[in-house]
Amino acid sequence: MRYLIFTLALLVLPSFGSAHHSRAEFVDEIREIEGEVVEVAWRNPHPVLTLRTTNDAGEDELWDVEGWQSANVLSRKGVAGDVFTVGQNVRAAVRRSNRRPQLLLGISISLGDGTQALLRPGFEPYWPDETVVGSNAPTLASINSDPTNSQAIGLFRVWSFVDREGPLTLSNDGDGVGTARPFEDQFGAVEGLPLTEAALQRQANFDELADHPMWNCDPVGMPVVMDTGLPVQFIDQGENILLRIEQNDATRTIHLNPNPGAENQPPSILGHSVGHWENNSLIVRTTNSTYPYLDDDGTAKSENMEIMERFTLGADGNSLGWEAMLTDPEFLTEPIVVRMNWEWVSGEAIKPWNCAVSGSGRAAG
Repeated sequence: MRYLIFTLALLVLPSFGSAHHSRAEFVDEIREIEGEVVEVAWRNPHPVLTLRTTNDAGEDELWDVEGWQSANVLSRKGVAGDVFTVGQNVRAAVRRSNRRPQLLLGISISLGDGTQALLRPGFEPYWPDETVVGSNAPTLASINSDPTNSQAIGLFRVWSFVDREGPLTLSNDGDGVGTARPFEDQFGAVEGLPLTEAALQRQANFDELADHPMWNCDPVGMPVVMDTGLPVQFIDQGENILLRIEQNDATRTIHLNPNPGAENQPPSILGHSVGHWENNSLIVRTTNSTYPYLDDDGTAKSENMEIMERFTLGADGNSLGWEAMLTDPEFLTEPIVVRMNWEWVSGEAIKPWNCAVSGSGRAAG
């Protein structure tokens, strides 16, 4: 069977995967605003600072500055809510929403003391002369220098996205370890997805603000739940493997010895997963997922999609490759393959997601 493999020959991996909805509602132009912090809402999926500014008429205005990444991602980069205080005067580099009045997408916040807090980790500081607050997430260099790293630890631990220094060549040599890229980035690397007419129509009718479950803190399902820039954890339970996913506090159950007819149980957004071992790879087949989207851009998937995953431990024991082939005759004209990978960071743990919906009815950071 013919299928597409979405890979690039060379890429620079950002600090963490995006794992979030698109930013299409925000204009490309970056502008600066100055104001007083009147509220700090440091929650998932995106933290929000409310700034009071003065317009040209001398009138006060309130602006919500939304962080580019989740509160959990930013905290791992050393940017937590306590970096900001109510009453503090700051300068913000932002992009304005073209759909929601008074909403800005934050790039960086200048704290007024010669330092800045990056709200979009992994990118160059907006003000080159200011020191960056945080940026203390581990790099591959620091991980690989840890003498306790060993392949003997195996699959059952917490796996993380980390910073990489410089470009990384994609691997397609059968070891199962490629590079971590959000789904939408991989899809954007080819000339369109192999979508059926029905899928194209569904995508045309998708309204991110009205339809994306994240705005109401609703859980996401397979396969989108795997598109995360946050840690995941495998737990050995004998006949089952639990896969904890920090984003959305999700837990998948992978059945190693399923009962006859187990796949006939009621469908769910995470679907029914059955796994087996092939050498050092965990192979998982997932069906009966009712989640309606393939990605964060409203690409349709059906309940009949089959997801075949392969989790493979890298030769050094420090990396975990993930590859998934997605087959959906209703919305895909041919199967597609996506790849990501995680790294082991000693001492990392799964944190609570703590998603919250703001008073405006959308999920606040």
